[in-house]
Amino acid sequence: MWPITLAYKEFRQLLPIQIVGLILVLLTIFGMCGINILTISGNSSTTEIPFYNDTTAQFLPAIGAMLAGITGYWQTLSESMRGTWLFLWHRPIARSRMTLVKLSSGLGLIWCVTVFPMLFYALWAGSQGSIAAPFLWENTLMYWKSCFGLSMIYLSCYLSGLRRARWYGTRLLPVLMAISAFLLTTTTEYYAGLSLLLILAIDVILIAAIFTQCHLEDFS
Repeated sequence: MWPITLAYKEFRQLLPIQIVGLILVLLTIFGMCGINILTISGNSSTTEIPFYNDTTAQFLPAIGAMLAGITGYWQTLSESMRGTWLFLWHRPIARSRMTLVKLSSGLGLIWCVTVFPMLFYALWAGSQGSIAAPFLWENTLMYWKSCFGLSMIYLSCYLSGLRRARWYGTRLLPVLMAISAFLLTTTTEYYAGLSLLLILAIDVILIAAIFTQCHLEDFS
């Protein structure tokens, strides 16, 4: 039962952040559907090709990256500020298992916010007569790749939040490396397979570093 309890704790703490992220994603999707909620004009038509525009190539991935970074930092820094690390680590549960639940909870929420709304948008855009522009499922691949790449941002910020180094020193190094890799792998439609392998390799390295940091840090 402890994994469910811990996952529920993470869900409660992260829910406000995810709600804000979901609102931003939904407002963007409504705009692509021609419904401009935040403008006086109300409904408007759009001729942008779905998933082949700056909104899905740049704006939505940027929202996802900020959401992933804030989530990773909040899961670690909030424990430090509240002094609850010692309480967690003194449970009769391996640190690696507890960390795995925290990571799964955080990353799962991020993907729920960034993937499912856009999946519904893709199904809507692909239906006949929904939008006055051609729709190809192949055009969605870059967005799904950017969603997968958010794991690098999230894991690097989680690792950065765990470390006790100076903020202007090596503490931010994993984040800077992850951002560089994210831009490298998600801003081009070429070498998709190689990009996915690179993202996966960086994720494995970051997870290993997180587990190592959890065992080395005393959190006192």
